[in-house]
Amino acid sequence: MRYRDLSYEEKRKVVSLVFEEAERMKQEHKRINYHELSRIIFMKTGVTLSHVTIRYWIVGIRRPMGKFKAIRRPPDEDAQIVRGLILTDISPEYDLHTIWLSLGTTKDFFAYSVQRFLTKYGWATAKPSLIGSTPSWWTSASLDYRSWIHELQKPIERLTNEGRMKLLSGVISGDGCITLHSTNQKRIGFSIILCSVQRRKAEIYHRVLESMSIPHNLAKTRVRGKQGRIEDLVIRTRSYYEYKVIIERRDAVKRLLADLQLLQPFREIKRILALRFIEKDMLDRDLVVPVWNYLRVLEKYSTARSQIRACELIPDEEFDKKHLDKQRMLKQLRRELYEYADIVRELKPTATRIISDVRPSHFPF
Repeated sequence: MRYRDLSYEEKRKVVSLVFEEAERMKQEHKRINYHELSRIIFMKTGVTLSHVTIRYWIVGIRRPMGKFKAIRRPPDEDAQIVRGLILTDISPEYDLHTIWLSLGTTKDFFAYSVQRFLTKYGWATAKPSLIGSTPSWWTSASLDYRSWIHELQKPIERLTNEGRMKLLSGVISGDGCITLHSTNQKRIGFSIILCSVQRRKAEIYHRVLESMSIPHNLAKTRVRGKQGRIEDLVIRTRSYYEYKVIIERRDAVKRLLADLQLLQPFREIKRILALRFIEKDMLDRDLVVPVWNYLRVLEKYSTARSQIRACELIPDEEFDKKHLDKQRMLKQLRRELYEYADIVRELKPTATRIISDVRPSHFPF
């Protein structure tokens, strides 16, 4: 069967399969075999596609489905958000014609939020994946190298304040947080913290904030040899230092909260609520802390639920390859989910009552 004879919907499915199989090849073999990819497409769909055609699709020389599906789109006013994500959670790989982007996370709500955002620049997908021994979500996308490389490497000094704010939006969506600090025994202040184990990246954040005249502090902590834990896996930190860029002054925090555009859904909720707490001067410890505790546990509950969903969708063969017990993993994740669900039920009445007093009319809660 020839590709040109297919209906629009059939073509869309074939195109999606081509890019999914290309991404799988990149993950497993670190390269794309276009002859093998052509054979796989024929075996799965019965559609004959030349390896040259597939290569032209992948590198962006041709557009599958013509005018109905633009695989490559140039940067727009939100392009610096992509740059901020690349500085933090997204891993880029630079090819001759293509910038490949990939994001691994245990949070499906973050994976799909990033995927929806990147879709406006071309092909992007999000799917469950077993990363190491952890059920996760893998977001993949591609950008046109020629039109994007200059935008991603543009000097900070040449960015507008709006562009710098977009860059910070991407960074905080990835490795930032909106947290609390005490001003006295009864009052709470909000802080925005940007973290990195790479001094170079911390210096970029510092230059961006300095160019916007936003007051901030720099902190350097020795972390070499410290241990963390992900489920049963103990992680030992290899980096010597962790660098933090901390914004605490109320006017500076308020300015950022008003203009940021965060892709991590829970951080976006915290941004909206923190701004409302500041605007209404409702910064009593008894008001803010219950809401932040509730959101922290609710995010853990949502993360456990997304890992369970990923675990259920990943084929059993993937677990068998790594000698992992899928049912044992599901049992453990469900146990965590039930524990978080109990705490969420306990914290929810007080938190939602406070949120109802400060939330804007369009707030999702």
